[in-house]
Amino acid sequence: MIEVLVFGLVVLSVICLWLLIEGRKSPKFLIWFIPLLLILVSSTYETYTSILGFPRISTPQKGLYLKHFIDEPNWIYLWVLGNGNVPMSYQISYSRETHNSLEGVSGKAEEGKFMVLGEDESEKDGDEEIDEGEDSGGGFTIGGDMSFYEWDFETNLPSKNARQQ
Repeated sequence: MIEVLVFGLVVLSVICLWLLIEGRKSPKFLIWFIPLLLILVSSTYETYTSILGFPRISTPQKGLYLKHFIDEPNWIYLWVLGNGNVPMSYQISYSRETHNSLEGVSGKAEEGKFMVLGEDESEKDGDEEIDEGEDSGGGFTIGGDMSFYEWDFETNLPSKNARQQ
């Protein structure tokens, strides 16, 4: 599969170079061909890296924590279950704070807890006040822009008898 892609890119490069050599006397041709070629090359690169399954170098917004891998001096790789139950891989720059927080998230996940990335739904409801003695669920903030919370399915899911009432 990769051989076909490499061969296609070589053929495309040869054709483009041939067209540039033949059309160098026509400024109209160069004005539309060079930007079109740059757009084609950049979109091919983006598509190719997504086909290979490389992680996105960005911060996930919401999803269910699956696993993480720490490449200590450089990167942290994070797998999150996103929309449509599709796992996504993210590459985050390494920091000690993020490392420690993800170890805490991993510990909770190994205990069988559902660790969800995003805003805590129980904290959104400003109507309910939580007593000081009551446990409101564990949360971990990663770098200030990502936060995991422990999802309690017993309180956050509607009851099965809701339609009958």
